[in-house]
Amino acid sequence: MYYFCKIITGVILHLLYSRIMPKSTTITQEVIIGTAFEMVRKEGFSVLSARNIAKQIGCSTQPIYWCYKNMDDLKAEICKKALPYLQNVMLDYSKTGNTLLDLGLGYVRMAYTEPALFKAFYMDNVTNAKLIDIFPESRRVVEIMKNSEEYRQLSFQELKNSIAKVWMLAHGIASLIVVGIFAYDEEKILEILK
Repeated sequence: MYYFCKIITGVILHLLYSRIMPKSTTITQEVIIGTAFEMVRKEGFSVLSARNIAKQIGCSTQPIYWCYKNMDDLKAEICKKALPYLQNVMLDYSKTGNTLLDLGLGYVRMAYTEPALFKAFYMDNVTNAKLIDIFPESRRVVEIMKNSEEYRQLSFQELKNSIAKVWMLAHGIASLIVVGIFAYDEEKILEILK
């Protein structure tokens, strides 16, 4: 009887302790940002809320607010992850061997493969960036162009003008594709960009 009472007391204490003490956090910042990023990739920033993220993860909103003071902080983290991701999608594309044309094609392809992110960053401008900061004057893009054989002889101003011309065409085509007015046809797009 003594051992039975001891076991029952232990079970009761365990149940009381588990109800009083909060669960240890198993939802990390990486899980939250990864889930939120994938949600934005699929549907854009309009779906971004603590409740929607929590529902997707399968938890309460509490871990989200433990990791982030507010949704603006989380949105800033998503932007830090998304912009380099989009630039890599664009800059890693190579089809023609012509650096400038490949950048334009890569930009349009990025819009085609990542329409929600493209719309958020390049059409809705969620970061309030000037478009000139995003593509034509990007140091990385200018570096790539300067290092390519076919554009090495251009002056800095000529290089910037060439990039701006292709970028404006590519942005127009990409925007039309994202909103469904223009079908993605790489050969047709290449002809326009030439």
